[in-house]
Amino acid sequence: MKNIKNYPMKLYLKILCMTASVICMLSCNKDKIDWTVPQHQESQAPVTMQSLWQTSPLDVNEARADLFSSIQSYADTCSSMTFSRFLEGEQWLAGSLIKYNDILACYNAAFDRVINGIAEDVPAGEVHIWMLYNMGYVIKTSSGCFGIDIYHRRGVELAPYLDFYASTHVHQDHRCDALADAMLEAGKPVLTNYLDRPGYEYTTTEDADFTIGNFSIHSFLTNHNNGNTNVPVTVFKIDCGEDTGHFILMHSGDSNFIPEQFDSVKDSEVNVYIPRYAPNELTENNVIGAVFNPDYVLLSHILELSHSDPDSSRWTLQQGLTRASLLNCTNSYMPFWGEKLIWKDGKLQ
Repeated sequence: MKNIKNYPMKLYLKILCMTASVICMLSCNKDKIDWTVPQHQESQAPVTMQSLWQTSPLDVNEARADLFSSIQSYADTCSSMTFSRFLEGEQWLAGSLIKYNDILACYNAAFDRVINGIAEDVPAGEVHIWMLYNMGYVIKTSSGCFGIDIYHRRGVELAPYLDFYASTHVHQDHRCDALADAMLEAGKPVLTNYLDRPGYEYTTTEDADFTIGNFSIHSFLTNHNNGNTNVPVTVFKIDCGEDTGHFILMHSGDSNFIPEQFDSVKDSEVNVYIPRYAPNELTENNVIGAVFNPDYVLLSHILELSHSDPDSSRWTLQQGLTRASLLNCTNSYMPFWGEKLIWKDGKLQ
């Protein structure tokens, strides 16, 4: 075939005109070829989440299992690199990913539900427990509100609602620096074992007790693991006050469940205990039913998107459900993003 540069100029121009005419004709005939730029379909995942929120973490039924299957399929298409870029990216990028990426749409919808929920009043005698993401929970009573292990792109938006914020350890999936900064700027307590503020009363690497409003907090240190990557993990045991009937919640972050490190809460009353899914299978039971007997266990650290796969601690929803069924507490459940549980009359509902 001859090089087009060797054609006479008149013939060259004629070829260009004919090509343009063909393109125009084809682009107008949509029955044959559509030359328009493909349009992505907006995610329907928020509808899946709305359906999930019509079920209860306390009732593992077929409908809930089907919804979890859909959500798991969404997550399986989202790499840890995509999630990291989403967290670190500018707003235009994050907004685009939320619009078209199913699991990120779920993630964002869950935050909307939580922040809208905590804006509402809580009747005396009740405790509203919101599962936000990973091990992040927001707890609200009639007299106050706090968050533990919040790790979310939009976490700073919680600052106006919280009386204090607690972070169990320094790892990124258990902290939200923007939220901590906003809380500190507002003069609200931030409880950690790592915050770099000399003399700050709420930073402690020893057993400690604090009173914030109606909340009485006991904290103590445990190991994250036994290897070179070990960091201290603070366990928070929180009495939510007289207006809740002294409801007690304990959150242990990424504790390694070494029984003797839980001695200060041995045989303590615990209404709701929030542990992680242990990488060393069933070491949760080193403390559950052994050191203390919680009324309820809410197993967490499931489907952490910053981890790449189950071998890297991105535990699947099915793994979470299976593990919850093996814990030494009859009332062991696995709430998911955006879900609310209410403590009322001595039980969760």
